[in-house]
Amino acid sequence: MSMSEPIRGVMDTNVLVAAFRSRRGASFEIFRRLRQGEWVAVLSNHLLYEYEEVLKRNARVLGLSLADVDSILNAICARAEEWILLPDWPPILSDPDDEPLAQLAEESAAKLIVTHNAAHLQPATRRGIQVLPPREFLTILQTP
Repeated sequence: MSMSEPIRGVMDTNVLVAAFRSRRGASFEIFRRLRQGEWVAVLSNHLLYEYEEVLKRNARVLGLSLADVDSILNAICARAEEWILLPDWPPILSDPDDEPLAQLAEESAAKLIVTHNAAHLQPATRRGIQVLPPREFLTILQTP
């Protein structure tokens, strides 16, 4: 990766939710830096739909309107690289709901997942995928 190429990674939905639970934490800083173009979110339709469903379901608790959620999703899409997941992915995780994250990280060659659920995604590390909590990912973003 050259110095001009931003880091590419997959952002778990729990990081996005945490970003709007507290706008002072690492998760919100990761979202802010995404909007500034400091990294590229690798995104599949599956993950985008999950973001939308979870954010809209929790909008009131997060202090967001449905229009706010749409704006957030538009901001993510503006800084994302779209990736189409291939069929027949062999499961590697115990939770089938997390499989698309590992699949997306591997098939896109981003090889990085930022999540608050690192323990459940740990088997992905055997495939060369970094699984990082938001604070560690933020440290990588801050390193010149």
